[in-house]
Amino acid sequence: MVTVIDPTSARAILGRRLALAVVGLVGIVGVGLIAGPALAGDAVAQFEFGDDEHAAEPGDTVTVDVHLSSDGGYADEGIDAYEFVIAVPPAVGEPTTDVEVGPWLARDGGAVGQTVERVGDGAIRVQHERTDAENGVTGTGVVATVTIEIRDDAPAADAGVVVAETSANLYGNDYRMQSFGDETTIAISGGGEQIDPAYEPGTAGDGSVDVTTAAETNRSVADDGSDSQGDDSLPGFGIATGVAAVGLLLCVGYVSRRRSRLAD
Repeated sequence: MVTVIDPTSARAILGRRLALAVVGLVGIVGVGLIAGPALAGDAVAQFEFGDDEHAAEPGDTVTVDVHLSSDGGYADEGIDAYEFVIAVPPAVGEPTTDVEVGPWLARDGGAVGQTVERVGDGAIRVQHERTDAENGVTGTGVVATVTIEIRDDAPAADAGVVVAETSANLYGNDYRMQSFGDETTIAISGGGEQIDPAYEPGTAGDGSVDVTTAAETNRSVADDGSDSQGDDSLPGFGIATGVAAVGLLLCVGYVSRRRSRLAD
């Protein structure tokens, strides 16, 4: 015996509503899983030096420009604050705290607040914040010019200089972007043995400063010195996916109870 369900019956209507609810919630989950990593991938800040190599003699002064490139966040917001460390081998020289603010963050007449502090032998941390921002900044430009004083007794060497421990924040958003650093070389007296910065924390196993570049995985060093893998997920999408899943379960439970009551 075949049972034919009236399409206008309460049971049929309830079944169609359940199907639509399932399709909608599955769509939300799918968007969260697919769009999250893709959108987060757009939020990248690349710090880099203007030149790959500089030449100097003992007692010289070298200036290096730090550039920043970013297309901003997934909602078209720009950067309004960032920070980075410049580290130089102490046996070769020291970066001064007299850092010149570049024009990038001050675009459109914006005011930039600067903080510079020494964070170890041969290292300074630079922090910039757009203090009157109505939006952030995107594109490419010079964010700082750093002066490095070469020691009078600096040996002939290829001295590595890094921009490391980088971070950048989007305007109106607590989400910290993925950021990458860079490295350059100062050839002292024509160059010689490679000497790396000794700045800590943020050191690799061989004692050199760990600098993450855009050519590498988004790998950073935590404050306790342990390695941590960067996360490409977008904050909020994971929560939305979880909420959608819970909603689906509640919907299924509700419909089951309704069907039981109709059957009674």
